[in-house]
Amino acid sequence: MKLQSLTLLARLGDRDAEATLSEFAETLVNGGDSELAAEAAQIVLVGDAQKVLKDQDVTGAESVVTRINALLEKDPDDGAIAQFAMQFAGALEHMPEGSEAAGKAYAAFGGAFVKSSNPQIKAMGEGMAGMLRRLGLIGNEMEIRGTNLDGQAFDQKTLDGKVVLVDFWATWCGPCIAEMPNVLAAYEKYHDKGFEVVGISLDTDRDALEAFLKEKEIPWTILFEQPEGQGWQHPLAAYYGITGIPTVILVGRDGKVVSMDVRGEKLGEELAKIFKDAK
Repeated sequence: MKLQSLTLLARLGDRDAEATLSEFAETLVNGGDSELAAEAAQIVLVGDAQKVLKDQDVTGAESVVTRINALLEKDPDDGAIAQFAMQFAGALEHMPEGSEAAGKAYAAFGGAFVKSSNPQIKAMGEGMAGMLRRLGLIGNEMEIRGTNLDGQAFDQKTLDGKVVLVDFWATWCGPCIAEMPNVLAAYEKYHDKGFEVVGISLDTDRDALEAFLKEKEIPWTILFEQPEGQGWQHPLAAYYGITGIPTVILVGRDGKVVSMDVRGEKLGEELAKIFKDAK
């Protein structure tokens, strides 16, 4: 009863209850009641995970990942633990210097997820494989594939020797639309020097997409999949584990990814460096 009461108060934001809960749970972990000890261990784990994220402490992530993975290996069908693992790994990716820790988490959790008999958890494992693939793009070649709006398969060879911005976006995405003028300005400035943009539309409404492209006079290639666009299930978005948009990836002339952080002014800065000797 004490454990349940403290847990409830902690969830309601009672800081004293949070501290007391952590201390009390620690005493139960080594107690004689195995079921209660397991519950307490999970509470301690959640507290440790929250501390890692709050303190932006990448060094503390490894222990948390190991303990979460142990729970997943013990019961790969536990949806609550799977969701917790997914959220923690995703949060690590957005921490400063957190990419390496996130990659280790995706690899560990994804390996456990695919062992699950739960189709949803198994699908999460496949998604994590894509996220891990995306995290490994810097310095490596990126596969760009899909279908043009005219229904023809896109030929990546048309990009050989060019600098390419791959933009995962949608017409319903406010931040994506806000970024458009910046990308258009870069395109107009550097296109003649060998800069291309390939937009990966996660729209599901083809008519809305085509109306937007016509209104804004978007000049670059847009890849869109049928039926109904597939949205987040666009094959390339799934392949690279895209979970948020806009996601923009800059690819160099050699076909290898230069940067995955080129929104806003950073795009112009990167392109200025790449094309500094171009006339």
